[in-house]
Amino acid sequence: MTEAPPVKDRKRGQKNSNFLQSLGIDLSDVQLKISLNPEDKELIQSTLKEISDKVDRRWRFTQWIMIVAIIFSAGAQVANWVVF
Repeated sequence: MTEAPPVKDRKRGQKNSNFLQSLGIDLSDVQLKISLNPEDKELIQSTLKEISDKVDRRWRFTQWIMIVAIIFSAGAQVANWVVF
């Protein structure tokens, strides 16, 4: 039979620093190494590059829309001042 982890007292409203530690699980010595084929690595890098290019292109388009909206808003405010 395994022993339960010791009960830790904590004040009301105090947060646990680590959920796994509160369960008695220690992963501090765990190391992870991932190795990929050079072909897979190139495929992942090219896919990430394509995604990055799409995001950049869409962000530039969004910035242009924002600029046009600001210009139209300023023009509407000037027209409002002139008319009234």
